[in-house]
Amino acid sequence: MDPSEEETAPHRIDIFMMSVKCGNCDKYQTVVDFKKSGDKNVYTYECDWDASPGCDPNVTRTIVEVPKHLDNSTRRHEEVSYPEAPESSAPK
Repeated sequence: MDPSEEETAPHRIDIFMMSVKCGNCDKYQTVVDFKKSGDKNVYTYECDWDASPGCDPNVTRTIVEVPKHLDNSTRRHEEVSYPEAPESSAPK
């Protein structure tokens, strides 16, 4: 790639190359949901229920919004099935 092309090439964001760490339990979170919202894609991360049973998703959930024109992960996320939350972690 020519250096001038490199400077003008748009950056891309790949959610699968990112790590999101919980500030409560200090463990890595997992992508549990994906939604398209206007001009951005919204990814939801939560702590793994088995590894961090003390983390309440309503408190520690992380939302990452990525502009659609920069998102390099959309097709893969549309193909992924997301796990259902266990009944014990459902709001009461």
